[in-house]
Amino acid sequence: MASTSTSSAPPLDIEQITTAAANLKTTPLTTIQDLKNQPCLWYKVHVFVYDLRNFREIPDAQARLDRIMDASYIDLPYFTPDEVHLLKSSIVEGDKTLEGIIEETLNERLERRIKKRVESGDFRVCAAHDLAPIFEKVFDIKSKDLAKNEEFLTILGRSGLDLKDGDGWKGLPKKKN
Repeated sequence: MASTSTSSAPPLDIEQITTAAANLKTTPLTTIQDLKNQPCLWYKVHVFVYDLRNFREIPDAQARLDRIMDASYIDLPYFTPDEVHLLKSSIVEGDKTLEGIIEETLNERLERRIKKRVESGDFRVCAAHDLAPIFEKVFDIKSKDLAKNEEFLTILGRSGLDLKDGDGWKGLPKKKN
C-alpha cells in the first residue's frame, strides 16, 4: 500500500521566484575593464603576474607565491577574499569566468603532462610555464613589458604588494601602433 506524505515546505510564491530571476539577470557581471577601474586590485594583478614569471630570481616573489593555498593560485597574500571572489567570477573570455578558464587550462595541461611524464611522475604545476601564460592572456599583460616598466618596478620596490598613498599606478601604457 502506497503511503502519501505531506510536505511541510511552503507553497511556491511566483512573485518571489520572478523577483529572484530578475535579480539574477540584473546582477552586473565583472569584466576586465571593471578590474582595471580598481587601481589597487589591478596593481596586485600585475604584481601577481610579475611574480609568476620572476620567482626564481626574486626572493620576495618566491615568498609570496609560497604562501598561496588555493589551487587556482588566486589567493592571499595577493588578494583579499572579496577580491578572490571578484576575480574568479570575472567574465574573461566569451561567457567563461576566470575560475573556469584556469580549471579548463590546467586540466588540459595535466592531461598532456600525464601522457609525457608518466615515467618521471612529476605532474606539478609550474608557475612560470603553466600559470603565468593563463593570466597574461586573460589580463592582456605582456611580461616583458612589465619587467621593463620603470614605474611599476619602482612602486613594487617601494610599496611591495600594496599601493601606498601617492603611488599612482594606472597600469602599463598602451603600445602605439
